[in-house]
Amino acid sequence: MTVFKGFLIITKRNLLMVFMYLAIFLTIGILASGSDSNTSGTGFHAQALTVGVVDHDGGVLSKGLSTYLSQYHTVRQMPDDTAKLQDALFNRNVSYIVTIPEDFKASCLREHQALPVSKIPGSTDGYYIDQQINTYLNQARVLTDSGYSDKEAAAYILKHTDSSSHVTMLKSASSEKTPGYGYMYQYLPYVLISILCYVMGLIMIAFHQPDLQKRILCSAVSIRSQNLQLALGYLAVGCSVWMLTTWIPAFFFYRKAFFQSPKMPYYMLNSLTLLLVGLALSFLLGTFITKEDILTALVNVVTLGMSFLCGVFVPLDIMGKGVKTVAHFLPVYWYEISNNLLNNSAVLTQAQKQLLYRNYGIQLLFAAAIFCIALVVSKRARQTA
Repeated sequence: MTVFKGFLIITKRNLLMVFMYLAIFLTIGILASGSDSNTSGTGFHAQALTVGVVDHDGGVLSKGLSTYLSQYHTVRQMPDDTAKLQDALFNRNVSYIVTIPEDFKASCLREHQALPVSKIPGSTDGYYIDQQINTYLNQARVLTDSGYSDKEAAAYILKHTDSSSHVTMLKSASSEKTPGYGYMYQYLPYVLISILCYVMGLIMIAFHQPDLQKRILCSAVSIRSQNLQLALGYLAVGCSVWMLTTWIPAFFFYRKAFFQSPKMPYYMLNSLTLLLVGLALSFLLGTFITKEDILTALVNVVTLGMSFLCGVFVPLDIMGKGVKTVAHFLPVYWYEISNNLLNNSAVLTQAQKQLLYRNYGIQLLFAAAIFCIALVVSKRARQTA
């Protein structure tokens, strides 16, 4: 077992890097889980501003506008003095000033002229009040054109301003809150593939050294035995990394919540198919990379690229159609689709289970395809050596 022992010795030298990635992985998962649990559903609250009103009309409808705005904001009657109005805006004593002309009904309701207003430059608060004033004017215009008197129209608008609807949010199975271990499995592809590609790549770089290859070829170990020992080394390291990144964090941080979940076997199967993809990728990289610097750069491109495109760091829901189309050709995408399905389902239906098995199968096909490409590359490399 000379080759296998050498495999383990080189792995032991890179344990620090393994634990570094594991610490990053756990930190991200725990922080994401905590931020989700602290998200409150208190709802939307309208913002109250200070609005200045200069009323030149003094009619029923103009006073109704002031009263209408006072139900949402603090309304102050302002003098018709340009300097004082500018000072009030400059000192932020008011956020918005509306001037009601003398012929308010004729100019603003019948002729559809805009009300003269002044706003704080660069502020978006003015758009909020603009919308409310337009709502009042439209309602007053419709009511007066329909035969209502000014007094009746103003009273009707103010009466129905406070009307509100009672809304009850119903929680469905599809809106199930993401469990803490769901975030752990969401970020799993980045750390699992990174560790496997780095560790296996460094091991294969060591085995590809000309002096070491010559010593192995001159030894009594047959080619078949060497390949079997390499396969055993891959399997041992891969299973160890899988245990470190799945079972151990789940046991220490989520324990009962995870192991008593009926979806636990599906999470495990999903991570196992990802493990096979990671091993295939690490084998492919290890067949043609001969320098550690190249390995570091290439692993970063592969792992970060797939993580950003396939929904590890950025949710798939907010990605564009073009990005999702590209992601279909990457194995991590199908892993994340399965993980999102498990996170958002309280109980798995038969159709959902079939969808999960299909995604597992696609990942296995990716792993087999990558492994076959690695064998071809390895054979070409031996022929040209």
